[in-house]
Amino acid sequence: MVIWIIGKSGSGKSFISKFLKKTLKTKKNKLVWIDGDKFRKKFSKDLGFSFSDRKKNSKRIQNHCKKFDKMGYIVICSILSIFKDHQKQNRKIFSKYIQIYIDVNLNILKTRNNKKIYSEKKNIVGEDIKFPVPYKSDLVIKNDFTIKFLKNVKLIKKKIYE
Repeated sequence: MVIWIIGKSGSGKSFISKFLKKTLKTKKNKLVWIDGDKFRKKFSKDLGFSFSDRKKNSKRIQNHCKKFDKMGYIVICSILSIFKDHQKQNRKIFSKYIQIYIDVNLNILKTRNNKKIYSEKKNIVGEDIKFPVPYKSDLVIKNDFTIKFLKNVKLIKKKIYE
């Protein structure tokens, strides 16, 4: 099973994924969390942040998830995921696929700017590179940072156990 958590930078993907990983641990299933930022630092040092490099990185992450899925892991993947063709493929290549979109207004992200990317960098998804609404998300969470994140994790877990 692959739980693909999508959202713009700073939307809370990693924060929610980290907590989800802690609460989903079971004795039967192996569990792995693949974070897009950490993956890029470890496996995609050769890539920049252009549209084509982002697509290559996304494909690498998808292939990495596929390997873990085939080995029987539950995979939590927190990723920008701006490529609808990859999202469509995910439904075909993974044993079970749940797509969760963390939807945050860009103005809120710019105001929070916790990673300092909305003021200091170029090729920002949501500004310089379009962030399309994800293809057929199984769950959309509107995150305005006022709802306690545990409520969001409960929504995700409910969707996983359906």
